[in-house]
Amino acid sequence: MAASSLLRSSPFFLPPHQPNPNPRTVNNAPKFLTIKATISSDKPLETPPAIKHRRPADQSIRDEAHRLGSEHHKFSAKYVPFNADPSCTESYSLDEIVYRSRSGGLLDVQHDIEALKEFDGNYWKSLFDSRIGKTTWPYGSGVWSKKEWVLPEIDSDDIVSAFEGNSNMFWAERFGKQHLGMNDLWVKHCGISHTGSFKDLGMTVLVSQVNRLRKMNRPVVGVGCASTGDTSAALSAYCASAGIPSIVFLPANKISMAQLVQPIANGAFVLSLDTDFDGCMQLVREVTSELPIYLANSLNSLRLEGQKTAAIEILQQFDWEVPDWVIVPGGNLGNIYAFYKGFHM
Repeated sequence: MAASSLLRSSPFFLPPHQPNPNPRTVNNAPKFLTIKATISSDKPLETPPAIKHRRPADQSIRDEAHRLGSEHHKFSAKYVPFNADPSCTESYSLDEIVYRSRSGGLLDVQHDIEALKEFDGNYWKSLFDSRIGKTTWPYGSGVWSKKEWVLPEIDSDDIVSAFEGNSNMFWAERFGKQHLGMNDLWVKHCGISHTGSFKDLGMTVLVSQVNRLRKMNRPVVGVGCASTGDTSAALSAYCASAGIPSIVFLPANKISMAQLVQPIANGAFVLSLDTDFDGCMQLVREVTSELPIYLANSLNSLRLEGQKTAAIEILQQFDWEVPDWVIVPGGNLGNIYAFYKGFHM
């Protein structure tokens, strides 16, 4: 409309149905005139959206990731004795089947921090944020969106994931104000997961590594654990997804029916023993030391690498600000150490 009004006011505009009053008059004016005009509009000009090519219907997100190829980097991690002296040189590849140090102590997963530091904090924050809410394999998972900080050397084809993590934080406004005098009390509900507990965060890492070991023809027939419910549910679910046999040792009459149903439904070999959890734990340690069964209990530090991502998620949900306090329920305190590792990185 603005351009039309401009032309109507120009000297060579003739209204419709109005003949030229002197058609034989020769106009000696230039045939072309330069007209400067601006067109105003209430709507800004929009850039056409980029065309996104859909993947073929017979191709999964895992197939698509394989077709596009994996990223190449120089990040790495290894087993080291837990809380060892800095001068200690003992270490093991994550591809080794080992659960204890030479002294019999626990092992820990140590990342090459110097290689990670070659990229600054803004790079990592931007990278992790860009993966949230996506279906790109495997980065849509709250755990594997931090793959470089979790299990950097594993191929995406070997990862076993149900897109765990990315759990909500709930603002407990009334409870915080009335009972604690706090305006900002938040609850991170890691139990919002397909097997019902935070154990999924760690089990996706452990079973993914087992999947890698089996493809490398390492002597791993299956995976075993002692459990009072949550661990067995998570282990059996991920093993079922990968087609890996699982064996579960449960104390008889010590777990709920809801917890018992999951490993059975997932096809695990379930043994109900007339003992307590410690008795089951002792037995599974003997079995995994004598047979090609991979130990999935918290003695295996791989699980903590997945569980630490909950701490990193908290930072993301607070716009990368560190909270003043974090309260974590404790059993054997593995989750406490996992949160320390997440915040420390």
